[in-house]
Amino acid sequence: MIEGEKVRLTALSPEFLPEYRRWINDPEVADFLSSIGFPLSLAEERQWLERMRRSGECATHFTIVTKGGEPIGNIALMDINYLNRNAQLGIMIGERDHWGKGYGKDAICTLLDYAFGTLCLNKVDLKLNVENKRALACYEKCGFKLEGKKREQIFYRGRYCDELIMGILKEDWEKTKSRRKA
Repeated sequence: MIEGEKVRLTALSPEFLPEYRRWINDPEVADFLSSIGFPLSLAEERQWLERMRRSGECATHFTIVTKGGEPIGNIALMDINYLNRNAQLGIMIGERDHWGKGYGKDAICTLLDYAFGTLCLNKVDLKLNVENKRALACYEKCGFKLEGKKREQIFYRGRYCDELIMGILKEDWEKTKSRRKA
């Protein structure tokens, strides 16, 4: 378990399969998740969890749990490249009543501490739909910088949208982190 200010990042758990399924099948939650295009059954969600466990990826995929013990989403470091010391971040706050309250920011900051401190990575990047303004603002608050744009990369709500690529270096994170403490 990794402690943040508002959340804990805990191991993925079969105990939370009903929540994982509910979140991924909620059209409003999954709106900006480009990899999900159709509802998933509980069996499919269970297969995903087992794949994560067998591949060893559970060590970098976490359930976001409030300090009160409520699971509210998932966060992960994916495609970790230990040779080049980089990874890609993915996050989903599944409980809509927790949106806009700082839980996502705290989960990201907690994961960045883990990525740069424990895993000794040098860079974490992410991709997002240009239309996802709330996520863009959150990532910027966490210290991510815009690195590029893939034009018309995502088909979203009947039209093509650009995909933004953002990244944060360990040295940038250290500066962001020290400003947060001041």
